[in-house]
Amino acid sequence: MSIQVDAIEKSFGHFKALDRVSLEVPSGQLVGLLGPSGSGKTTLLRIIAGLEQADRGTILFNGQDMTQVPARNRRVGFVFQHYALFRHMTVFDNVAFGLSVMPRKERPGKGAIRERVMSLLSMVQLEHLAHRYPAQLSGGQRQRIALARALAVKPDVLLLDEPFGALDAKVRKDLRRWLRRLQDEVKVTSVFVTHDQDEAMEVSDQVVVMSQGRIEQVGSPRTVYERPATGFVYDFLGHVNRLQGQVSNNRWSRGDAYCELPVTEQGGEEALTLYLRPHELRLSTKPVAGVHMPVRVEQCNTFGGLVRLELSAEWAEDYLEAEISPAQFEQLQAQRHDQLYLLPQRLHVLQGGKPAGVIELPAA
Repeated sequence: MSIQVDAIEKSFGHFKALDRVSLEVPSGQLVGLLGPSGSGKTTLLRIIAGLEQADRGTILFNGQDMTQVPARNRRVGFVFQHYALFRHMTVFDNVAFGLSVMPRKERPGKGAIRERVMSLLSMVQLEHLAHRYPAQLSGGQRQRIALARALAVKPDVLLLDEPFGALDAKVRKDLRRWLRRLQDEVKVTSVFVTHDQDEAMEVSDQVVVMSQGRIEQVGSPRTVYERPATGFVYDFLGHVNRLQGQVSNNRWSRGDAYCELPVTEQGGEEALTLYLRPHELRLSTKPVAGVHMPVRVEQCNTFGGLVRLELSAEWAEDYLEAEISPAQFEQLQAQRHDQLYLLPQRLHVLQGGKPAGVIELPAA
């Protein structure tokens, strides 16, 4: 079941939640709507579900206009962040609820309902808890039950609104792996909302990055991370160091910092923003020819397989971040407040707020 969103607009009073949003979700894919709070992702999800009505635009399922179709007739399964399980019902009855309230002509018999519910409980690996109540379950178990309930009516579309947002970090990680495996098994067209970048990157077939009611970029997790389409996507996805300065005669500079660029620039001096991921740099105890970017060590975090350093610089507006190997950190022998020199290896160029290329610098 494919989903097509065409020029959707939605306002709440004077606030424009969605501004002519268009999107295509291929059949059988799991698509993540990713963005900060207020970007419009939950509003878009609720409009697809029929829980909100758009001011303008259309929603199509497999080419069929569903814009005015009530939510109950869209064959959509919806999973909420806080589970929304019925506390007075057992796990079995919660999963069976959607089947038991179907119109009489469509409602399966009791035997068929039991078979369907137990099959779903087996799929989410919780069949042994069929007779317990939600209060007797962990948060992760309750969310899996909520997902089983949404799948019970065999929806054409599965929608999930920050399904793991109320869970702790370890449970979230376990559940998103489980959701990815489940998606590969059931192949239902799914859209989920998240503000967690790791979650979107790990689970999604396609990521939709949203900001201020608009779509900034749609692409595979690798594409949106490695080839961001806008400055916002650079800033939002992962950690990034923004180096704002001027370029003239193939040299970027700001204050006493400069970097020779292996590109040909036309015209005179102009503003140039360089984006640098924390892992796309090295650090040295002395500058090298063509690069002079002095920094001072503020914090060191040696937890895990990488050493993360927070750096300050008089020529940078914000703190800078670096990720280096333990071996390099050991070689530097760096302490807090020591002066080091930043050596970029790969620079992403932005001009006028738009990506203008990638510069690979020779290893120092």
